[in-house]
Amino acid sequence: MQKTNIINSFYQLGQALLDIPQDIKEKAQIMNPWFTQTFIQLSANSWSEALSKEKIEEWLKDETCELREQTLGIIMAGNIPFVGLHDLLAGLAKGLKISAKLSSNDEVLMKYAIQKLIEFSPELENRINTEGKLNGIHYLIATGSNNSARYFEYYFKDVPSVIRKNRTSIAVLSGNENEETLKRLADDIYSYYGLGCRNVSHLILPRGFELRPLYEAYDVYMDHVNHHKYYNNYMYHKSILLMNLDKHYDNGFMLFQEKQEPHAPIATLNYHYYDDIDEVHNYLEQHKEQWQCVASDMPEIKQAVGLGQTQKPGLTDYADNINLLEFLS
Repeated sequence: MQKTNIINSFYQLGQALLDIPQDIKEKAQIMNPWFTQTFIQLSANSWSEALSKEKIEEWLKDETCELREQTLGIIMAGNIPFVGLHDLLAGLAKGLKISAKLSSNDEVLMKYAIQKLIEFSPELENRINTEGKLNGIHYLIATGSNNSARYFEYYFKDVPSVIRKNRTSIAVLSGNENEETLKRLADDIYSYYGLGCRNVSHLILPRGFELRPLYEAYDVYMDHVNHHKYYNNYMYHKSILLMNLDKHYDNGFMLFQEKQEPHAPIATLNYHYYDDIDEVHNYLEQHKEQWQCVASDMPEIKQAVGLGQTQKPGLTDYADNINLLEFLS
């Protein structure tokens, strides 16, 4: 009965996310200006798709969902809407109590999601604590920066933990992509203003690839420059590049620079060229601790998701490729 309740409450949450009250979205945007209503709904729609009854049942097919007295501590990030939801659902699916420290950047939306879960399964009310006190926990899932990760590793050194650091995502192109494919890649890059670990911030391009088609495909996101926080980032990095006389390309709202670094600041995009596919594999292996996912339509890139799919993770697409259901067993 517990498993049936869990599946039903997760499914009902997915349906509720399709119709988030307007005042909730407005409050979330006031608290965090990066959370525009467009991107709040984009995340909500993605979660609703992931939380179909069939997908939940497949995800939990080997789980009993029996209640346990152990507590999972979750330190949530707040870079994109509902970013901590997967950790919460995994803990509840394993029957654990939850002690969650919500990010102030995503507090409004996560409290709404938790409220809906409790509404659909009232027995969860005494099993989810959002006071942020992580005393007496038996497991920990923490997401933060490289600096905060060192603190978590020290402070919770005696607790079985999954501690996530800074990551980004990479796209590999063959040079045969058409305009429609490049527009899908634009979604991977620009959704959520590039703030997510699944946002592509580095392109690996075949030697001789012409950048201009990328500019044209990305015009749909030109309105980003009208967001004051994004614009400030764009102008800041543009000024630095100009003062240092660093070679770069500028399409009016994004700065392109040829460099090997996987991570790129907001409003910038790094790229480099390859001559053969072995160079691509070597680069991905060398930087495997820094990327979250790889986007490509090339069959040679076995671990890749399709272009335009990075912001549509499923329930089995675990951050850092760590299966949370196995970890919490």
